[in-house]
Amino acid sequence: MKTNEKKSSPALAKGQLWNTPKGHIKIMELGKMLVHYKMLKDLRQMRRTQTSRIESMEVYLKTNGGQLVENSMAAA
Repeated sequence: MKTNEKKSSPALAKGQLWNTPKGHIKIMELGKMLVHYKMLKDLRQMRRTQTSRIESMEVYLKTNGGQLVENSMAAA
């Protein structure tokens, strides 16, 4: 029996830092349907928190080649 194994990106979690060609995305809070995040061009830069649907963020990370840099929840 064949199984369809897809390489999926790690699930979004609070504290993750993602690297994209346009900058970094820091996941601040994660709810049932919404994700609160900060989009940073430079890691030292402080930006306001933005909100998006979880599905939209996952699609954005997948289409823009997002790479997980840091997962503070896995380390804790």
